Amino acid sequence: MTDPTNALPLDESSRQSLATVGLRYALVDTDDSAEHDRWLQADHRGFHFDALTVEQLAEYRLGLAGTRSIGVWDATAAEPDSPVATVGSWRSSVSLPGGRSLEAWAISAVSVAATHRRRGIASALLEGELRAAQAAGVPVAALTVSEATIYGRWGFGPAAYTADYRIDTRGLRLTRASPSGRVHRVDAPALRASAPGIAERSRERTAGEVPVDELRWNRMFAISARTADHARRLRAARYDDAEGEPQGFVLYSLREDAADFAAHTLTVEYLCAATDDAYVALWHYVLNQDLVSTVVASLRPVDEPLPWLVSNPRAVQTTERREHLWLRILDVPAALGARRFAHAETVLLRVTDPLGFAHGAWMLVADRHGRATVTAVDSGSDSGASASPAEAGVEAAVIEAAITQPAVIGLGVEALGALLLGGTPVEALRLAGRLVEGTPGAAQRLDSLLHTSRAAHLSTWF
Repeated sequence: MTDPTNALPLDESSRQSLATVGLRYALVDTDDSAEHDRWLQADHRGFHFDALTVEQLAEYRLGLAGTRSIGVWDATAAEPDSPVATVGSWRSSVSLPGGRSLEAWAISAVSVAATHRRRGIASALLEGELRAAQAAGVPVAALTVSEATIYGRWGFGPAAYTADYRIDTRGLRLTRASPSGRVHRVDAPALRASAPGIAERSRERTAGEVPVDELRWNRMFAISARTADHARRLRAARYDDAEGEPQGFVLYSLREDAADFAAHTLTVEYLCAATDDAYVALWHYVLNQDLVSTVVASLRPVDEPLPWLVSNPRAVQTTERREHLWLRILDVPAALGARRFAHAETVLLRVTDPLGFAHGAWMLVADRHGRATVTAVDSGSDSGASASPAEAGVEAAVIEAAITQPAVIGLGVEALGALLLGGTPVEALRLAGRLVEGTPGAAQRLDSLLHTSRAAHLSTWF
């Protein structure tokens, strides 16, 4: 049965627009296993994944029963009971700079069959999700993408990035001693129960992370039907601090080099550290493995500290860097007001949003503690240089701590989403024409305001 917290009404505008081209847009009855199975198979087919087995379908039905699953059907198709398009969504959260989290509408499983392209289906699916989220009071929508060219048209911007690394471990030394505490070699299934708690503490340290659901945890630990074949290769280690409290873990696998048994490749599948000591100790463990010459790790932070932790920074090569988490702001005051900023500042943001959710002029006033108030201002006024926080109705205590002459910025909603977590350089958007200064030096002021000590990062897919 669908989780009531995710059971939002079907978007009527999307239903009507698809009905005009002879398509049925409806919620999947997840209590009907046959209907749910057809939706799951259509989703996997859309991403060119193998068809799900009976055992896998049972796991997915259970794991996704709480999501809001929507399909599009064509009664004239050869298999009219099988959806020609899918989308899934649920209430989640995303971590913000300053150790806080913001409620987010997670969107996944967006697929349209090749037989039904160019019929407005994707627009109906995405806009329906955005309208549903806004109606439910959720301030941002979030997704991870298989293609980077698609979602900007609906106002999503890349907000967190990842990198893949390849490390040559031959002759490599770590320049910082392993911390007190202890790394234990453990069986992966035994670690499964404690992993979510460690990951939640780790998530609070990094902007851009989202909670991992039970289905993905089981796949990660190779105890699901889809990944069970990997169980024999999967290995795990856990770091406990000096008091014996688990503070981090790593999942990894090894592949032999047929030409040289002393040159195995170790793949870091997931490394999670809730403390700095856990991070250092786990990398000590990974890089000091016998018979290993190469370590590869994907979905890691773009500012991974590892090159500074080893004797030869050239041994740590970035093999790929890409955007990963995309955010779409629906409620500007709620989204910007939830995060912490670097210092006191006043910024007038003139946001263009073709879909209307975030369109308007918004005065952001941050106090010296980094707390911000965001208020709508009259978009019909002049350039905004003369607008004051007092005119925006900001509380006196915040005004007193703020700079009264605002930095004026014009930008699209996709650029605002890209900036929310501090993961995208303001100057890069200015040079690209995605952001326009309304007052001299406004981009530099905004960049300083959004500064974070670590890059935003998302360590998983959804």
